[in-house]
Amino acid sequence: MRFIILLLFLLSLSFGGARVQEHILENGVKLITKETRGRGIVSGVIFIRSGTHGEKRRGLTNLTALLLTKGTKTYSSYQIASTFEDYGGSIYASASDDYVEIGFSTKVEGLKEGLRVIRSMLLEPLFSEEDLERERRNVLQAIRARRERGQELAVDALRRITYKGSNYEVFPLGLEEDVKAIGREDVINRWQEILPSKNVVVSLVGDFKTEQVLPMLREVFSEIPEGEYPLNPVDVSMREDLLERVKRPGSQATVLCAFDAPEFKGREYFAFKVLDAVLGDGMTSKLFKELREKRGYAYAVYSTYPTRLFSPRLIAYIGTSPEKKEDALRDLVEVIKNSEITPEDVELAKNKIVGDFLLARQTRARQAWYLGFFEVMGFGWRMDSEYVDKIRSVSFEEVQALREKYLKIHHCVVVEP
Repeated sequence: MRFIILLLFLLSLSFGGARVQEHILENGVKLITKETRGRGIVSGVIFIRSGTHGEKRRGLTNLTALLLTKGTKTYSSYQIASTFEDYGGSIYASASDDYVEIGFSTKVEGLKEGLRVIRSMLLEPLFSEEDLERERRNVLQAIRARRERGQELAVDALRRITYKGSNYEVFPLGLEEDVKAIGREDVINRWQEILPSKNVVVSLVGDFKTEQVLPMLREVFSEIPEGEYPLNPVDVSMREDLLERVKRPGSQATVLCAFDAPEFKGREYFAFKVLDAVLGDGMTSKLFKELREKRGYAYAVYSTYPTRLFSPRLIAYIGTSPEKKEDALRDLVEVIKNSEITPEDVELAKNKIVGDFLLARQTRARQAWYLGFFEVMGFGWRMDSEYVDKIRSVSFEEVQALREKYLKIHHCVVVEP
């Protein structure tokens, strides 16, 4: 047999009765399969660890990902889409800060042909000049549109100051001048650069038997060239408070602030997730109760702790009227750093995180996404079953200690008329 599995881990875990297995191919591609019971639906996500790391032109990875579904040497864009849509499914490709993902859904009987299409997308993408020009125009319009929306303008400005010098400094859409300069050879070279096998994680969830789908997966993904695209991160530390003001026409002010946060590889990550939920997740959060309900500043207010490979941050947002922006900025920072947190707040936040996580995994597509996401980000796919227990085990004392340890310095952007 030409395709050999170097390591076959029948590491079966119980996920609501479903069996999850890991298989590592000889070239290093990692396959994760999860068997479910239902009406013959299967979903998968292919993660390629890369994202915008090491881009020679800002926006190159995003443009490359967009072109993957636009045609190959064997299949037109219509044929790619119809292979999945004929079974009521879909396919997409996108790029984020730390990875490229290709996601798809179909019926089990359409999986074999779907994987043929995916093989062609991975190994023989067309990247035609015509498609490149069309997608370039779309991306340039999206970049310009971000400048017209206060919150997205603030996000881009905050990235520039809090992630300065790293790949996170620029949103994955890229810079207008760089996108204009991207040529077909740039796209071809970028795809060859990031595709090597050790960057690739494939997660498949559906109503199948693993022994039946594994030969199909092996046939497709064993052909990916062996190797690894190394990430060379610039980890940006927060050294002093920063404030930037951006002028734009409009009737609303946007305040966006970044605070230091722990990296994701450790117990602090889970406790900080709880702290973030206490501070800014939903109508029970401190930001909502203090800034919107009590003080009437906000059209909208929240915080988030995005999972990134490097330079972790907690991000807090408030949209308010221009005359309230200074008070809103001052009080947002004050609530984040000093508002009272009780054990009851922590328990409520933990319950909310657990509930949101379980609800988010109701579809096979999201189950596949979480398994692959946890793996490609370095947690390992078993975190899909461990995450709830990790959150539930967080103590009030841990949350308090992390707040005192990390939430000292802030970088803020105010977008104002």
